[in-house]
Amino acid sequence: MKLAPTLQGGLRIDADSLEDWMVLEAICADAVSLPGASLYERLSEKMEGDADWEEFVAPEIRGQFTDQIAHVSRAVSAAPMDEEHAGSIFISEEEASIWYGAINQARMTLEQMYSISEVEDFTDLDELSDMSDERRSAIIRGHFYSTFQCLLLEYVLE
Repeated sequence: MKLAPTLQGGLRIDADSLEDWMVLEAICADAVSLPGASLYERLSEKMEGDADWEEFVAPEIRGQFTDQIAHVSRAVSAAPMDEEHAGSIFISEEEASIWYGAINQARMTLEQMYSISEVEDFTDLDELSDMSDERRSAIIRGHFYSTFQCLLLEYVLE
């Protein structure tokens, strides 16, 4: 998979295989996979007892979280691909914050579930060989999500 800035100020994702599409689909799956209370509910717990939060802020954030995931899911599922599973997604400047938010939800969920920040940098997958397949996969996806967000920040978001 390749990610690169576009001349129009957006970001282009070129997926070359079925595995690439699976990683892109995992953004939404990871974002909503937190067991128990949702990520939004966990964040809202810190504001318990604040009437203004519940009346003015909570509905907007709840909707924003849901809309971000739905947007990314639609973009990935609607992307055209050829018979070898190659295809592209173009993220416009206007959509970049939506993608950033969905990816952030996925990263926060992975952190809650797998403590992925404990493994900051790795140069070889062999360095992750002593952990479960599930955690290793989460760490690799978290690393990809972080890189994806950095590209959005560097080339698209101001």
